[in-house]
Amino acid sequence: MARLLDETLTRTLGTTEMLLRRMAEIARAHHHGRITDSQEREQLADLQASLPERGSIVVIDINGDTVASLIPSVVGSPVNLSDRPWFKAHAEGAEMIVAPMVFARYSNNLIFTVSRRVSDDQGNFIGVVACGIHAIYFTNFYNSLVLGQGGVIAAAGPDGLILRQPNPELYVNRSVQGGAIFTAASRTPTGTIVGASPFDGIERINTFRRLKDYDIVVVAGMSLDEVLAPWWSTVGALCLALLLAGTAVAGLAMMAFRGIGREQAILAGLEQRVRERTEEAEHRAEEARLANESKTRFLAAASHDLRQPLQAAGMFAEVLSARITDPATVSVVDKLRRSIEATNSLLGSLLDVSALEAGKITPNLSTFRLMPLLAALVDQIEPEATARGLSIGAVPTQARIVSDPVLLERLLRNLLVNAVRYTETGGVLIGCRHRGDHVAIQVWDTGIGIPPSQVAKVFDDFTRIDRPGVAADSRGLGLGLGVVRRMAGLLDHPLEVQTLSGRGSCFGVVVPRADPT
Repeated sequence: MARLLDETLTRTLGTTEMLLRRMAEIARAHHHGRITDSQEREQLADLQASLPERGSIVVIDINGDTVASLIPSVVGSPVNLSDRPWFKAHAEGAEMIVAPMVFARYSNNLIFTVSRRVSDDQGNFIGVVACGIHAIYFTNFYNSLVLGQGGVIAAAGPDGLILRQPNPELYVNRSVQGGAIFTAASRTPTGTIVGASPFDGIERINTFRRLKDYDIVVVAGMSLDEVLAPWWSTVGALCLALLLAGTAVAGLAMMAFRGIGREQAILAGLEQRVRERTEEAEHRAEEARLANESKTRFLAAASHDLRQPLQAAGMFAEVLSARITDPATVSVVDKLRRSIEATNSLLGSLLDVSALEAGKITPNLSTFRLMPLLAALVDQIEPEATARGLSIGAVPTQARIVSDPVLLERLLRNLLVNAVRYTETGGVLIGCRHRGDHVAIQVWDTGIGIPPSQVAKVFDDFTRIDRPGVAADSRGLGLGLGVVRRMAGLLDHPLEVQTLSGRGSCFGVVVPRADPT
């Protein structure tokens, strides 16, 4: 969970910093009279539309007054922000700052601020460009995690809490200096700590990570009581299920042996039995349909309920890894961690399949820029590709499309992961091609390709391409493309496959373009 928060916050800060760097250049050009007020405001609107999360960009002059903004309450009635610590720090020479969360002066929304100094052509301080990112985004991110009622996520810098969920409003202006987690993070970039929170007194298993490019520590914690209770409850339920399954198998075996003794009688009434079996087959077909629906509901419930104890097991493995030094034991714990990650991947795929089959997912279509989504996907997959000696990249595009960004991201992530797994040398590339009113988003690889005899069934569940040179444990479970097929059908986005055995493949999904106007 801490790794996921690390990736999400790093991506958000990196994109925001890039946009603020561009806005600082625009503010400098306006200061020197190279662009007009309307041109500055137009470019500000374009940059704000590209923000990765919900937020607002403002331009502040040397006196601390807001001089450019898209916030209605600020336009025409400047707000003075000269008393903010980050403004004072920029006036003294600081270039880029991520400030703790506060209540915005112009909207009273809870935000944390990313800001950058603006200097004139001679390097003199002329103001600040700042972006207030709404904490409500991280409320939605927190709700998407399975951390339990006592779970918590947080991010903190030297000056205080940047975000904290749940109930972030209770922790404004709270210091973390001297805390056990912040102290441990000053010594090591990642780790796990078990202890009671100084804020609410709840004892948690906390995993933390220090962001690579920022002086920020992120934390994800689960209540120790909630971790242990479902663990033992699930173990008992599994034992009971195994006992019932064993009893059922024994009963079926006894019925089979008794059936052998009735073989002569069955043969004598063969014609009658054929008619009965025909009727029975029709009845069983209906039962099978109902059983399949029951199976889908069971998989959804079981996969969801098993995730929490598996996450707890992963945290325990992290604790063991931090406490042992014997190489042989470290190797065993490493294998345990990989097994837990593989099981989590299987449960995630099963949960996706069951949710899609049960019709519980409804697309939420919106218009958005495609490039930030592609760049984020490449950032997520790049560590695995690099570890395998592969290159990975995204072709820049200005395309705007209409789709569900969450479902489309999951669909494209499955295609990228599949491409990396089946590529031994070379690389993977994602980009798009315009086709009239549509855009074909394509994932190209230099992998093993697909034999012509297997192309037709490549999107079937549990289908894996058996090819020399690809290890069996690196080919996944055969569910990824099945999930892709279901998501594409749900979104009404056609899929495409082009492949040359031994040379590589291209998987594509065709999505509608947004109206250029």
